[in-house]
Amino acid sequence: MSKFKRVFLYVLFIAVFVSGCSSGASTTDVGGNGTGGSSGESSPSPTSSSGTGGKIVVELWTLTGNNTTAAEALKKEFEAANPNIEIKITSNATDPHKEALKVAAASGSLPDIWYNWGGSLGSFYPENGFTLDLTEYAKENNWDQKFIKASLDLATLGGQLSGVPQHIRGLGFYYRKDIFDQYGLKEPQTFAEFEQILQTLKDNGITPFSTGGKGGWHPMRILELLFEHYAGPELHDKLNLLEESWDHPKVVEAYAKWKEWADKGYFMSGFLTLDPNEAKFELYQGKAAMQPEGPWFDTTILVDEQDMDLYGFFPMPTDQKPMRISSFIDMFQINSSSPKEVQEAALKFAEFAVEVSTAEKLGAVLNPPIPTIGAPIPEDTRFVPEVLEALDQGSFLITDQALPQEVIQKFFQAQEMIIFGEMTPEDAAKFMQSEIEKYKNK
Repeated sequence: MSKFKRVFLYVLFIAVFVSGCSSGASTTDVGGNGTGGSSGESSPSPTSSSGTGGKIVVELWTLTGNNTTAAEALKKEFEAANPNIEIKITSNATDPHKEALKVAAASGSLPDIWYNWGGSLGSFYPENGFTLDLTEYAKENNWDQKFIKASLDLATLGGQLSGVPQHIRGLGFYYRKDIFDQYGLKEPQTFAEFEQILQTLKDNGITPFSTGGKGGWHPMRILELLFEHYAGPELHDKLNLLEESWDHPKVVEAYAKWKEWADKGYFMSGFLTLDPNEAKFELYQGKAAMQPEGPWFDTTILVDEQDMDLYGFFPMPTDQKPMRISSFIDMFQINSSSPKEVQEAALKFAEFAVEVSTAEKLGAVLNPPIPTIGAPIPEDTRFVPEVLEALDQGSFLITDQALPQEVIQKFFQAQEMIIFGEMTPEDAAKFMQSEIEKYKNK
């Protein structure tokens, strides 16, 4: 299958998780205020300033690690082509980044442009008038011919196109092929085969899962697959849309298996307090065999100078049809209150980041795949095509974007309390439904 065909098929199948996104929009030009913003003349963001020599300064907030590496590379290329613009980069780890954005929104000090996700993580900003509405700009500049449609759908939040899509993501397990080979293990095709692998690894002194529980979202990538396995696609989607009670036998089954896997020692000791960014070292050292990641992990392996030949990728089999994997997009959102010239410069940078010519020049540094039609996939990111092939089969919106943020915090609490033995699976199911009812009533 050609790389272009993989991307084309991805467009067809990824639509399964866009049902929760609205497509209506209010209108504004690039220099105007987004929906909910103040009317009249926009005032400069506290982070906006004039650079030396009259340059337009754009304040960018992004994540540490691969994202910073990509931002620095983009900055160098972009500033060379646009000498009148300066990009100032501030980086934070995932959870501090989320917190810093919320604090900045509350205090009126958001940067000019920031990295964000879709779903309930990104929707807060357009819903509260903090982001530039790009709906009309996208129409005028034929974004439907530039971007994979699903990426635009997923960036449409709060009734507006709220950001410039940067990546398409699907998750599965990166695993140590040498460890699998040592114990005669093959990529699993059924859930039962997957469980046999877990037990074989544990019996031979290898921790099956490398994951860091600090913040809750990394092990969630494993638990949500248990929901997909036991509940099936239809019920799983209804649970995430809060259309079905979580006090449900299938939810209890998923939580019971989660507890069973923890009791059998399939996770690293003390993993719940481990930073997710540190989990990879157990994998690198061969102490653990599998880690739940997306295509950015190709770049991580390359940057960390690990031997790519030691690794493989597979989606966890759920015994469901279609066999769906967790997925999401990320994007750059632009401050609706920044001066018009700064907004225009920020938008120009965000578009530059996903140009085909940029992807051809920077390759794996951009953490492919980017959501641009016809964008190349670098040969050294060898597992990206496999991720796209998994996405071809189907996908669901990752849980921490599908659930409201107030609810996902309760989800994280339940997944921890089950492992600590402070909740039974039945308790957790009742707890989740109780918290959802409180959320709905509020």
